[in-house]
Amino acid sequence: MESIIGIGILVVLGGFVVYNVFIKKNTVASKSSPAVTTTKPVAPVVEAKVEAKAKAPTKTELNKLTKKAIDEKAAEVGIKLDGRKTKDAMIKDFQSEFKKLK
Repeated sequence: MESIIGIGILVVLGGFVVYNVFIKKNTVASKSSPAVTTTKPVAPVVEAKVEAKAKAPTKTELNKLTKKAIDEKAAEVGIKLDGRKTKDAMIKDFQSEFKKLK
C-alpha cells in the first residue's frame, strides 16, 4: 500500500516538473517583447496607402467568397452585415453601404 502511494507522489512530482520545464517555458517565450522577434515588421505607411485607395469589391469578386468571408471583408471597412441574409442580399447591402461611406 505504501509503495502505491509513493509511486503516485512520484508521478505527480514528475508531471509538475515536466509542466514547468516544457509547457510553462513555451508560454513565457510566446509572450516575449516584439523587439525580439526575427520577422521583419511591416511599415505602417504601406497600410495607410492601401486604406486610402480602398475600392469596393466587384460583385464577381464577392460571389467567389463565402458569406463569412464577405462579412469579414465588410467588417474591415467598418460595415456591419446581417449574416442571416442570403449571399446575394449581403453583397447588395455591402455594396450600397460602401457607397455611403465614400
